[in-house]
Amino acid sequence: MNTVAMVGLSHRTAPLALLERVSVPADRRADVLDAVRAAGFSEAVLLVTCSRTEIYAVGPHPRPDRLVDVLAGQAGSAYGTVRRTAEVRVGQAAVTHLLRVTSGLESRIVGEPEIRSQVRGALRDACAAGAAGGRLGELFAAAVRVASQVHEETALGSNARSLACRAVDVALTEATVPGAAVLVVGSGRMALAAVNHLRGLGCRPTVVARDERRAEQLGGAAHSRPLADLVGLMCATDVVICTTSAREPLVTIEGVRRAVSERTVPLTLVDLSVPRNVDPAVAGIDGVRLVDVGGMQDHPGAGPDLSESITRADALVRAAVQRHRDHLAARRAGPLIAAMRQRIEDQCLEAVCQLARTTSSPEELARVARTVAGRLAHPVTMAARAAAASGDDAALLTICGAMDVALTPQLVGLDAAELLPQRS
Repeated sequence: MNTVAMVGLSHRTAPLALLERVSVPADRRADVLDAVRAAGFSEAVLLVTCSRTEIYAVGPHPRPDRLVDVLAGQAGSAYGTVRRTAEVRVGQAAVTHLLRVTSGLESRIVGEPEIRSQVRGALRDACAAGAAGGRLGELFAAAVRVASQVHEETALGSNARSLACRAVDVALTEATVPGAAVLVVGSGRMALAAVNHLRGLGCRPTVVARDERRAEQLGGAAHSRPLADLVGLMCATDVVICTTSAREPLVTIEGVRRAVSERTVPLTLVDLSVPRNVDPAVAGIDGVRLVDVGGMQDHPGAGPDLSESITRADALVRAAVQRHRDHLAARRAGPLIAAMRQRIEDQCLEAVCQLARTTSSPEELARVARTVAGRLAHPVTMAARAAAASGDDAALLTICGAMDVALTPQLVGLDAAELLPQRS
């Protein structure tokens, strides 16, 4: 039976510098998916965010070490560090982790909504690359469903519980002047969330992006500028929030020095990007405050309302994991159960025919046989489902033998080699 495996790095176990090393740019993600499939997996999805890079894969005999090799291969000279640091999960542990991640329970800001869209996007990209199939498709769909349920039924669905909103709040707290002028660099989802939160607080930010049309859509014609104006704008800006996916820093130490030389008040820089958009060296410049994504950690125990929401979300995720497990078990046990029922029905029909009155029609005899067979098959049907749900292949094989059902790999969801007698 195909099994789900996951390997990855996240903010919980890896420093920001290491997350940067394994972050895969959009134009290279299809190559990583190809490498996973070349490693012996039939399906693969790559999830890349500012807080994590994770590979989910499906194979008949999962070798997580091969997935670790693919992940570590993105890190260059940090290959060995990634191999030692990578998180590895197989089977139900991988399923549970994905559902928790998608629901925001593993995020820097617990419950943040952006991750749900990122998970959708990861599956969409994998499907476009021909790397994802039915098993991961069902799993990722289940993850998105429970994330939607968590956001609808708990306080974790609040729009303010997002990384972009936290960045805005931190930035405005760090700013030393009232009515701070804010510059948002980027034009994606994170930038949109930051702009909307700023407007909700009564602040009209200026948006800078490579895509000038998109920058104008976010900021408006009077509050959007081309990326080439970035350094000049920093001279008159109190807060800069960076949210782009650039591979190299857009805010350089030279640019910041020029901007600060023309300022009389401190400049606050908030960098939400991984890899970082702001050169970390700018933190050493007088008059500059730098906060990167590592400073956006949430503190779930800070309030009883949040703790209650997390408890409820945990319960919803556990229930969703069980539903997914039951669904797979029922589907796996389906052919076996159908074969057993047919065997019982045939035996009942044979017995009924021997005893039936000559006036009984074949249809009537078949109906009686099905009724009797259903009653007789119910206990063994439930046993087969329970064995499939727990992954007890030995019990499934025993049931097949007891019911005199021919053992085939397709019937019990096993490889042919697994049907051979085991040597002691």
